[in-house]
Amino acid sequence: MRFSMLQLLKNLRTHSQGKEITDADILNWANNKVKKAGRTSQMESFKDKSLSSGIFFLELLSAVEPRVVNWGLVTKGETDEDKKLNATYIISVARKLGCSIFLLPEDVIEVNQKMMLTLTASIMYWSLQQQEAASEDGEISDEISAEGRKNETGLSGETSYLAVDSESSKTEE
Repeated sequence: MRFSMLQLLKNLRTHSQGKEITDADILNWANNKVKKAGRTSQMESFKDKSLSSGIFFLELLSAVEPRVVNWGLVTKGETDEDKKLNATYIISVARKLGCSIFLLPEDVIEVNQKMMLTLTASIMYWSLQQQEAASEDGEISDEISAEGRKNETGLSGETSYLAVDSESSKTEE
């Protein structure tokens, strides 16, 4: 698991036009994605206690793939049970998209800083891969290609295909 997490972060770094990606870059990317989607939640840091409700990550997932979150299944995240339901749903949605997920619902509820970073980085990596695939197909919008490449750390022309299929990820957990 540790190798996979480090590999994910390494792949993000190698796709950022040679510059090291910092925690702040990942944090800013996530906040910008959520804001551009018209949502109001933001995270101050990866140890922000408001993350325990799960709402921010559901909004981030919805920002990178608009129809993926069924908001009828989302709770306010005020009670421990609601937080656990949201955290479980975050993991389910992220895996459905194809993100490499290494955390448990408890990591979200307890706001485990390293796991929050890894979750956000995994969503970021997935999103950047989708943008790159769309640009290769000529389907990317002018806004994303011009504005997004600057603000979202940019990608070089190479793709590293880091993928964990759902069957093998079950055995690694």
